[in-house]
This record gives sequence, structure tokens and C-alpha cells, in this order.
Amino acid sequence: MLKFLKFALLCCAGTLLCSEALGADAGTRRLSNRPDNHAVRAGLPPLLDVKPTRLLATLKLVPAVMHPLDLVDENSGLENCSLREKTFWTLNDSGAGAYIFALDIGGNVLRPLSAGNYKGIELVGRRNIDWEAIASDGAGNLVIADIGNNESNRRNLCFYIVPEPSPFASKTASSRKVGFYYPSQDFFPDPSKNYDAESCFVLNGWIYFFTKHWTNTETILWRVDPRTEAYQPAVPVARFDVRGLVTDAALSPKRDKLAILTYHNVWVFDLPPPDATGTRDEKKFFSGTSRFRKILPPMRHWQIEGIAFENAETLLISSESGALFRVPVE
Repeated sequence: MLKFLKFALLCCAGTLLCSEALGADAGTRRLSNRPDNHAVRAGLPPLLDVKPTRLLATLKLVPAVMHPLDLVDENSGLENCSLREKTFWTLNDSGAGAYIFALDIGGNVLRPLSAGNYKGIELVGRRNIDWEAIASDGAGNLVIADIGNNESNRRNLCFYIVPEPSPFASKTASSRKVGFYYPSQDFFPDPSKNYDAESCFVLNGWIYFFTKHWTNTETILWRVDPRTEAYQPAVPVARFDVRGLVTDAALSPKRDKLAILTYHNVWVFDLPPPDATGTRDEKKFFSGTSRFRKILPPMRHWQIEGIAFENAETLLISSESGALFRVPVE
């Protein structure tokens, strides 16, 4: 989809639109076109001073393996399969059908023995508007994030929660839909273009996700409640300078580390230990040990949009053009 090629144009357009929307001062701000059902308002959280405690050496990425592009031609997310070792879930983003795919560690797309005209594992009754991430909730379900929003103009953002299928299935069971909106957004499209998102993870019983900003290198961590299908305002949790455009996120096998991927770097945060109820304090997600590494993907495979922990020591990163890279955590 070559989203990154739009970056310079979007930055210029965002600046111009911001000036138009805000006017010379707050007194000339034009009327909001905020929907009536976006009843809850919320400001953005303060900018945290997040700095890496461990600066790791810059790593030039070399493909470890390639997956075929006949089915997965815009790999936009990656997650471990809990039902089969060395297997990962992935999906295509906007313009593709409502399918997910299982990749083995060799890059092969798994499929039924009698596949016929196989298109992937169909998410029954759903539509792929702009699927951008896939995550496991650790309780037998997959979360599929229909949250891509390049122009910051969508009013139908949602997550689908579906029981994790067999990697060799042709269809999933029925899914639940969790719709949400950004309570800080007043304009559609928003001049800032900062309400895109391409990542998610599940922790503490919440779905968390990072925004991908087209006009700065900050990100905001939001969360929604997957236990209700009621249309809900997302809750802003934290904001910091991630030094890039966030394209995916992943939890480690023990769910005690959080990896965040951008086009040019990867962060790994040690999460706070759980309390007696098993909850990790979200206010301390970014206050522990953090590793930061610049990464240099090959020009042909620069659009890296998926990340997962292959194991506790190694990250697996995927590109839209079919390359899979290994990156050590330390």
C-alpha cells in the first residue's frame, strides 16, 4: 500500500489544515464536526520523558526467510499461534478480504489438505476495511484490529474477537465486535492525521493499542474494554516520543516484555510485575528497563509492519514484501 510514501504530503497537508482549522487563535476555531454519539471527551495525557536505559547497536536487517506473496501480499501484523509451535498468525491490510493466515517458521502458508481455491482462514461475516494488527488475549482468542485510519476520518473503528482457529482451518467461528472512538478527536478528517493505528496487544483484560502519528514521532497508548460490544470511548493511557511511526507491538511469551516496532527502530520494555490479582500497573509500562535499537531494513523490504517474539530472546519482524527478520532482544 506504500503508506510511507504519503508521509511528506500528509505532513504538509496536516500543517495547512491545522492552520485552517485552528485559525490565528482559539477564538477563530471553526465548528467541530464531531459525531453526536461521540459523547465522552478526553484530553491527551502528558508527554512522558521516556528514554532508553539500554542503547543497543544499530542492526542491519538481513532476511532470515521469505514467505510467498500469492496470499499474503501486504503482511501487516504478526502474532504467535498458541496451537502449533513455530507458527505465526498474520493478515493483509486494507483492500484485502476478511482472511487471516498461519505461517510456519519457514515462511510457508499452512492450509487444509483439501484446500481447493484457498484464500485464507475466513473471518465469517466480517469485512476488512483496514486490518492492521493481530494479537492473542492469552485466553484462547485472537484480536483482529480494524483500526487503520490514514486520513483520521473513520467512524467505524473496531476490534474483532474470535476463538483462535486451527492453523489448517478454512473458516473461523463467529466473532464479537468491539467498536470504539477517540474521545479527543473533534474533526473528521482530523488535521493532525494522528488517529491512525497499526498495533495492539492484550493485557490486564484490556485491548491496548498505539497510535501511528503522521505529523510527529510521538505515540499515544489507548485501551478499550473487550468485555462489552457497546460503542465506547477509548481511554488514553500514556504519551511519549517513540522516535518513529508505530507499525506493530507484541508481548513476550511470559507477557512480561513489550516490544514496539517502527519503520526504523524497535523498543523492548520490561513491564512491571503483576500484583496479587495478576494485574500489571499500566502507569508503569514505560518506567522500567527499556532497550532501544535502530534497525536498517533493506530498501526492498523497508516497510516492516509486523513483530512477534519468536522466543524470549528473539524477535521476529515481517515486511509487507514477504521478508522475515530475526532481531535479538538484547
